[in-house]
Amino acid sequence: MQVFCDRCGKQADFNPKEFRCACGGAWEPPEQADFNPKKIDQGNHTVWRYRELMGLEAIDNPLTLGAGWTPLVEADWDGSPVSFKLEYMAPSGSFKDRGTEVEANFLKQAGISEVVEDSSGNAGASLAAYAARTGLRAAIYAPESASPAKLAQIAVYGADLRLIPGPRSACTQAVLQAAAAGAAVYASHAYNPVYLLGQQTFAWEMWEQNGGNLPEALVIPVGQGGLLLGAWMGFTRLLQAGLIGRIPKLFAVQPEVLAPISAAFYAGEEEVAEAASKEKSLAEGLAIVKPVRGRRILQALRESGGAVLTVSEAQIRKVHGELARKGFYAEPTSAAAAAAIEQVLKITGNNARIAIALTGSGLKSPMNS
Repeated sequence: MQVFCDRCGKQADFNPKEFRCACGGAWEPPEQADFNPKKIDQGNHTVWRYRELMGLEAIDNPLTLGAGWTPLVEADWDGSPVSFKLEYMAPSGSFKDRGTEVEANFLKQAGISEVVEDSSGNAGASLAAYAARTGLRAAIYAPESASPAKLAQIAVYGADLRLIPGPRSACTQAVLQAAAAGAAVYASHAYNPVYLLGQQTFAWEMWEQNGGNLPEALVIPVGQGGLLLGAWMGFTRLLQAGLIGRIPKLFAVQPEVLAPISAAFYAGEEEVAEAASKEKSLAEGLAIVKPVRGRRILQALRESGGAVLTVSEAQIRKVHGELARKGFYAEPTSAAAAAAIEQVLKITGNNARIAIALTGSGLKSPMNS
């Protein structure tokens, strides 16, 4: 698989053991301008529906748990029509499964047997699940303070759960040291280009589920930004193929207590500087002080005509309950995105069609609202 570096532009054949470019940049899947709907496997309702479009024909019989084709549900939000993409219906309960299912199969076919990952919970649980499915040995480095439900989920799949004291960033340092010192491959949801390729299926599903008539805006909670970037790349490919006339405005949502992307966006920066967390957020999945692909996130937001929005802890808690009372049991990280609906409508107008990604299950981070 050909990849290119998002910073220096270098092209290479992807070697999973070299998880990033020598310059420090993250590898990206190849840019493609074609998208032939005839290549969609209409009888398959998983991410592998788009196997040929992802350029992964070599993975002939993928070991699947059924990631992809999540429900798109219409709802009323204070008198405005919205749609919720229920990513929490994924096999391990989060959107991470889109990328991980593709990544795990790719690594297995490449002859990899051992992987490591750092995670506040969802990415670790996803990789642990797919390691169990594909026969990979996995070690997950997670914060001691992560949701007990998420930690239990990682462990029950049989992964080696290694709890790290301190902030989320300490897990990244620990896993980088482990990957450098051992034989395990760093199966990073932040760096791996195959994971990012799998996330593009989110955009293609929305295009199909909306009959080609995409909403004006898409709201996504953003930590490392894998789903937002996957959506942007997937929509861009549809645009370049002439299948859509515009990309939805992309809105990234972060908690007020830790919003490095927001600071860079409104300062007009091209890179995201490392931020210091003021306090722990209820939206633990967004506790990223410096996203790996920060430059590309800013590019996606600006080119789509979107923005970064921040929400308070009180808003997250309130909307978490409001979602539940509409039947949507999402984790607080997802509630952060829904908490920004009012801000989005002020920008787009109350009659605009907007979609919100509910990225993780409420069972992962139980909270009374």
